[in-house]
Amino acid sequence: MTLLLAILGIGTAHAQTPIDLDTAASLLGKSSGQPVRLHSTRDFGREPFMAARSVLVDPAQAEALVESLRSRLGPGLIAFVGTDNSLADPPAMGSEVVVAKGADQFDILRVAASNAVNYDMATEDLIRKLKEWDAAYGIDIYMASTDTIAFRLKTLPPDLHAFAEEVYAFCPDTVDQGIGSVDALAEVIGRDRVVGLWWD
Repeated sequence: MTLLLAILGIGTAHAQTPIDLDTAASLLGKSSGQPVRLHSTRDFGREPFMAARSVLVDPAQAEALVESLRSRLGPGLIAFVGTDNSLADPPAMGSEVVVAKGADQFDILRVAASNAVNYDMATEDLIRKLKEWDAAYGIDIYMASTDTIAFRLKTLPPDLHAFAEEVYAFCPDTVDQGIGSVDALAEVIGRDRVVGLWWD
């Protein structure tokens, strides 16, 4: 009966068979049309991380590729935009799209080894704050590299200015070396539902 239902496509719409990292890497290569690297990178592209796979794509295509992959990877795997500003010698050209094993979206930061060392915050410190925002509003992390994280808000905070102040306190460079004011940050978050964090 189960086989018959599967053949007919009945009751299987939400079933997703787990796939392994090699299969995910093959999917990544086919979806991007780019050669798969047997690593992702950390430390601004200078340190290979051998437990992940990646491709280099045009930055304008990276986010859409991640979204496409996520719908097909299934449980136990993560996909995200990784290093997009390589300081390797020679530098890698393009944005990294990464697939790796992960239990949830917070493993994205662990794979990328994201940190804010200039503000005395390691990877787990950043994760703790993002988990707070996830519990309050729901977030979708889609990009992480050495010093940069980007996520979408599933629900807008009721007080955007207060939330922007919280973002500023957590990541001053977002305003001081970026958008210029907390008011402007609140306006952009309200318009785009996207928060970009960057620690210089």
